[in-house]
Amino acid sequence: MEHLQRSYQVINEQMILFNEEYYLTVLRVPVDAYGQEARTRLFNLLYAFDSSDIAMEIDVSEEEQGVWYLQLLVPSMLTLPEMAVKRMKQGTEALEAYLLDNGGQLAADFLQGDAIYHYVKRYNPNLTII
Repeated sequence: MEHLQRSYQVINEQMILFNEEYYLTVLRVPVDAYGQEARTRLFNLLYAFDSSDIAMEIDVSEEEQGVWYLQLLVPSMLTLPEMAVKRMKQGTEALEAYLLDNGGQLAADFLQGDAIYHYVKRYNPNLTII
């Protein structure tokens, strides 16, 4: 079975346009210092986050290596890149405020450049850079 072709377009060092559907920014969250109870609490806190600017997906595929990834998404339909950058910034700030208000801490780093590409390619082997 042939894999579907997916597109990847760089918007800036921390954001891409994936498959002309979503602007995507990825946060790498080290969780190796958290015990199971703290991880569960953090996961539930992140899962409950709601924003009008961004959607968020939690990727725990590398939890055994002590890492989670947060995929921050802005739908691309009727959204210009400049507005997507603004919404991503507002959504990220809202996430930080939400975590502070709810006693959560997040030591996270943005994936940048090639790191975003390799992360996205892991799930989309037929990725085409535009």
